[in-house]
Amino acid sequence: MGNSRKRIVDSDAERPHSQCMKVSCCLLLLALVAGCSRTSQPSPTDEFFVKWLQDHGETNIVVDSSGVGLDGNKTRLHASQYGLKKNATGSSVEIEFRIKLPEGGPIVEYVAGMGETTDKATAEAMINFVMTTAHVVYKAFMNPADPHQRVKSVSVNGTTRQMFAGDMIQMGEKMAAPVDLGSMSEQVQDLVAAMPLGPGPHWIKVIYSQHHGQPMVVAANLDNNDTDELTSAVKKLKWPTRDEFYMVKQFIVVK
Repeated sequence: MGNSRKRIVDSDAERPHSQCMKVSCCLLLLALVAGCSRTSQPSPTDEFFVKWLQDHGETNIVVDSSGVGLDGNKTRLHASQYGLKKNATGSSVEIEFRIKLPEGGPIVEYVAGMGETTDKATAEAMINFVMTTAHVVYKAFMNPADPHQRVKSVSVNGTTRQMFAGDMIQMGEKMAAPVDLGSMSEQVQDLVAAMPLGPGPHWIKVIYSQHHGQPMVVAANLDNNDTDELTSAVKKLKWPTRDEFYMVKQFIVVK
């Protein structure tokens, strides 16, 4: 995936009623700020990961009590329904993603999806996770030869580390002037490289949203915990001002 991708199926951002969209997106942002060898029967969401790994050419897939992974590798991907709401127009689902790592962790992320049915809402949340997070985890912890995810060397506290920066994904209203996601992603990566990160793997999630040129929800998360310092730094970046609502999200791993 390249930075040209502008949408993220994370809420009803493109639903007909823009005011409802803005309220829903704010609620969503708060939620966000927060050949197989099988040893157990996978859940439907874990079956999604089985298929995703198969599509990446993996044949040594295992499913156990911790989730889905590769034989000989301790990383496991697991997803389960965390919240569900239904109304006359469809369903909204919040999925908890829990990723067991070879060392440290787990990575925990909550992603929302909406759809006409619960299944469609769940599928939307799963696709959101794949667009923003899955390739980073796959390259950093499961298959270092994966050609789809970029990795670069950065200096952190005077030590050379590897940075796996996922695509910065945007959602929101249609715009006359698109946001330069590549430039904003580089600035976020610079902020991450300047953090006093200790040894071992670390993961960072950044969310920024604005409307009528004013920041709305801005949040940065380090190793599953909110970080006020990085949140403040992200908010101070020169984000493009637009009258329309937009939100961006990026997931980064440093090893």
